[in-house]
Amino acid sequence: MSDYPIHSEIQPKVHLIRGSNNARFPEANCLFIDDEILTLVDAGSNIDHVRKTMKDLGHEIRDLDRIVLTHFHIDHKGYAAFIQKESECEVLCHTLAEAGVRSFRGLVDLIGIGDHHFHNDWIEYVEAVVPHVKMSYEVSGTFHDCSPISCGETTLLPIHSPGHSADHTCFGINGNDTIFLVDIDLTNFGPWYGNVTSDVRFFKNSIRRVLDLDPKVGISSHLINPVTEGLRQRLEDYLHVIDVREERLLKLVAQGYNTVSKLVKVPTIYPRIPIDAFYFFEELMVEKHLDILVEDGRVELEGGLIIPKREGGA
Repeated sequence: MSDYPIHSEIQPKVHLIRGSNNARFPEANCLFIDDEILTLVDAGSNIDHVRKTMKDLGHEIRDLDRIVLTHFHIDHKGYAAFIQKESECEVLCHTLAEAGVRSFRGLVDLIGIGDHHFHNDWIEYVEAVVPHVKMSYEVSGTFHDCSPISCGETTLLPIHSPGHSADHTCFGINGNDTIFLVDIDLTNFGPWYGNVTSDVRFFKNSIRRVLDLDPKVGISSHLINPVTEGLRQRLEDYLHVIDVREERLLKLVAQGYNTVSKLVKVPTIYPRIPIDAFYFFEELMVEKHLDILVEDGRVELEGGLIIPKREGGA
């Protein structure tokens, strides 16, 4: 098992299930709501961690009533289909997530990797590491922004937070003092927006929306412990990373890395590229920043070359 506690109580009836490998991708933390309606929020944690948590609290997976998915990504929908088959529980997701949750083909389409030359590399990675995500998932219903989901004494409040993906949703737990931040994850890796449905500006707005809610506790999908000290500063620092990347991109362009392919090979966004398929995501993120820089008049594109614009004139 794990070298850290597999689960811990966040609030009465609300338990954090930690992913293995320090909850790093393709693992992710889940929440288990041990209430009148037994509810799992996300299903990307090691299945043995889910089983042990439920067993420690007097339940079996077959007892589960509901899974709520924060978004369609493989480390979040995870074992939902497997668990649903065993428990016959309902699965809820955001309306924008349905296609990506229901089928692997839908997930590939929302990522945007289907026609890319790294498609086969990505499929090989998935089949080797998380083959269960290729199962078909039955979506029982959808949730909507700010429409509470009752589990009994515990209420989950969806906070639609697009940017990471179009459907990405955080959840307030019994109000907004404690928020499951999901992939506004506060890790050193920083904000990630490597799908065709991702949007950098939306991501920034989503972080600002969370800041406006002024939570006291933030639960990340990829940090072992909730953030209870200095949460506001952690969120502001995380937001600032996006601007830092933009400035880094501009400096690299000025140094002669003046094509997308050159910027991708640095790499510019990822600290390193663990497998070739990840170059696809690096490329998308670089292109999304370039779109903004062109829109803001800071660079222009000519024949595939990125040309910096001088301040104060052409």
